[in-house]
Amino acid sequence: MTNSVETGNLSSAFYAGVQGYNRGADQVREAAVDLSSANNPNRDKPLNINQSAVELISGNLQAEASARVIRSADETLGTIIDTFA
Repeated sequence: MTNSVETGNLSSAFYAGVQGYNRGADQVREAAVDLSSANNPNRDKPLNINQSAVELISGNLQAEASARVIRSADETLGTIIDTFA
């Protein structure tokens, strides 16, 4: 019974890590598009360069942290497999 709980927690960690990584990557992509179009006179909305730079950095940090979650879950799963093999 304990193994199924651990497996559930690992799959939750993987899922949360992948979701967080995707959100961070999307945030980076959107901020990069905003910053790259800063000099475009045909922009639909005004650009706050400071806000876009903060979004870029925070999205990058979120993606890095989520990648660490995925790596930790992977290492934990490997340890469990090695233990029971």
